[in-house]
Amino acid sequence: MKRGGEKKNYNQFIFVLVSVLILLLGLTSFGNIIKYPFSYIFEPIHIFASDKGKSVSNWGEALLDASSYIEEYNSMKEEIARLKGDSTERILDYEEYQSLKQHISLIPSENTYIESRIIDFTDTAEILINKGSDDGLKKGDVVTFGKIFIGTLSQVDRNSSLVRLPTNKSSTYEVVVVPSTMDLNKEFRIDSFVKSSGVVLGNLESMEIENMGINSNVSDGDTVLIRDERIGDILILGTLVGVSKNPASTHKNGFVSPIFDYSNILTVFVKKD
Repeated sequence: MKRGGEKKNYNQFIFVLVSVLILLLGLTSFGNIIKYPFSYIFEPIHIFASDKGKSVSNWGEALLDASSYIEEYNSMKEEIARLKGDSTERILDYEEYQSLKQHISLIPSENTYIESRIIDFTDTAEILINKGSDDGLKKGDVVTFGKIFIGTLSQVDRNSSLVRLPTNKSSTYEVVVVPSTMDLNKEFRIDSFVKSSGVVLGNLESMEIENMGINSNVSDGDTVLIRDERIGDILILGTLVGVSKNPASTHKNGFVSPIFDYSNILTVFVKKD
């Protein structure tokens, strides 16, 4: 064990001696002869280390840049959200203006209506509006858009109300069928245009119309109007489609397609008595 230790110390001494010798030779003219072989050996190591150092430096700069990019991106997202909000508000204001303008052009001037914004739709074919008893509304009030029937108020709270749509399972109305060519803005006496009367039943996904005269000449594309004492005014419900052609039946049945998709409505009008 002692001889091994002495050999180890002797090797370290030789290494130090050689290192000092090389250093001294480098200070003499003879150093020019040996520096090139050493440069040839160690220069690739130097280049490799320098490249790795630059890579680490570039990654550091990239991380710093990334943090600034993230901050800029977040600020841009906030700005985009703000602009979208402003844009949506302007769109809603424009839609409200267009709805009011169209509604006023279609209704008698002596009637009073409360303009209401739709808040939500339910799975039971009802819509929630932002007006209630504080605005003078009550259960049973008729909701329209121009001359198009939207529904009736089924529940009224202070600041909101539920509108029961014609597709609700609890909805049932007496109706008449008239030609689609009839101009409701000009014709006020519709009896001479009526093809048949009938009853409309709500069924969530559709509106069924029953009890049309078996000998009536009703056809797909005719207009279905509500003429029900509970509603008062004669209003448009939709278009007749899918008329049955069973000769053995005592009456004709079919379906009523709404004038527009209720889920696309933004504003409705509640008639005040």
